[in-house]
Amino acid sequence: MVEAIPSATVAPLRDGPDGLEVLLLKRNAALEFVGGAWVFPGGRIDPEDYVTNSATELDAAHRAAVRECREEADLEIDISELVCISHWTTPEEAPKRFATWFFLAPANCGRQVVVDGGEIHHYQWVRPSVAIEQYRAGEALIIMPTYQTLELLLEFPTVAVAMDTCRGNDPVIVPATATSMGLP
Repeated sequence: MVEAIPSATVAPLRDGPDGLEVLLLKRNAALEFVGGAWVFPGGRIDPEDYVTNSATELDAAHRAAVRECREEADLEIDISELVCISHWTTPEEAPKRFATWFFLAPANCGRQVVVDGGEIHHYQWVRPSVAIEQYRAGEALIIMPTYQTLELLLEFPTVAVAMDTCRGNDPVIVPATATSMGLP
């Protein structure tokens, strides 16, 4: 069994003209792990994300989520505004595995999203319902953790409502099962 790599991802949120929108990034189709999928900014937790010897993995995940959002989208997220909503672990039989903390955060919308054209090829600010429609129409590859997060966001009309509602909840822990990463 391959060890799961600790990682973090953040769903940046903003209020658009028709309601809450989320930032999705399209991964390079040539990448080994979920190439071509639409995802939230994220990646592995680096040793530097553990700023003290007493830092927990969740503490480091907060820092990793902020760093990855900056690296992948040139978007600043305030670490104090992150809300942890879930933790997903890739199934044991997968050749590459991650144990990923998922966060929500309001986006600093004063900046334009910039992707590197290497790991990330495109981006879109999109209403969760539209992203789900794109997936169902076969226009977008979305993996289960992203899909489930989009479904969670369907009920929220604004960023403030989403953040206030999720802030007091414990994160949903999704274990490494054969179906936890599969597509809906």
